[in-house]
Amino acid sequence: MFCTNCGDSNQNDVKLCVNCGESLRNDQIEDRLSRLRALNDAPSSKKSDFFHPLFDFSFHRYVTVRMIKFLYILSILLAGLMALFIILVGFETSVWFGVFALLIAAPLVFLLTVIFSRVFLEMILVVFRTADHMADRGMANVKEKAESREGIHWNV
Repeated sequence: MFCTNCGDSNQNDVKLCVNCGESLRNDQIEDRLSRLRALNDAPSSKKSDFFHPLFDFSFHRYVTVRMIKFLYILSILLAGLMALFIILVGFETSVWFGVFALLIAAPLVFLLTVIFSRVFLEMILVVFRTADHMADRGMANVKEKAESREGIHWNV
């Protein structure tokens, strides 16, 4: 029999794990497995949920990447609307200015707006990912220090 807590192999007739001391009774094993299944199934049902993490005030789940994608799509739509507005104003002013707006000004404004929004949103993403990386690295250093203290053998 394998322990559901540490995975160590045990004899079939023992009630406690020889490695970690976890109970090996069938009812507790089934209870632990059902809790693990519930934990594994919960994130998959909420992967498509956009608004729940958006209004999560505990900040356990982040929406940064999904929000950046949404903002990028929105910026492309707004750049297209700006280009269309420039073309309409150009043709309203004169035919030659309309042709200039259609061939040069509108595509240039659209391209520069999309490039600017992409670079700006990527910079925001880099800041968030750097913060996550630094937080993970800080937690790893704390764990290493705690483990090194546990390895000390006192000769008393």
